[in-house]
Amino acid sequence: MKKAFWLLPCLALALSGADVSGKWTGTIDIEDSGSTIPIQVELVQKSDAVSGKIGRVGSGDEGTIRNGKVEGTKVSFEVVSSETSSAFKWTLTLVNDQLEGEMKGAVDEGEIVGKVKLSREKQSATQSQ
Repeated sequence: MKKAFWLLPCLALALSGADVSGKWTGTIDIEDSGSTIPIQVELVQKSDAVSGKIGRVGSGDEGTIRNGKVEGTKVSFEVVSSETSSAFKWTLTLVNDQLEGEMKGAVDEGEIVGKVKLSREKQSATQSQ
């Protein structure tokens, strides 16, 4: 009986989903144009809600993440920036320290679909102290 009580907290932790907080870098491969865009993402997770910023590497123009949520290993959110005519929808899956999935949205020229691959940036020893 006592063993069952120890299993409950472990089960709750497993079902609560992954922690995606941190800095991420990677690429978006745009299907129609064949271009690859380097991006950087900063995610802040509180319970199952996600917020943060996302933008092209080195551009300084970041979009705000809104309506973000984590369900198990699935992460989804929307991003609006000055370059877009509507919110871009992101659907990603966490495997180890990689987020992979898809981004969909529209600009004046039409719909954009991209394959997203992100890696969590490693903290240096001086950052974690």
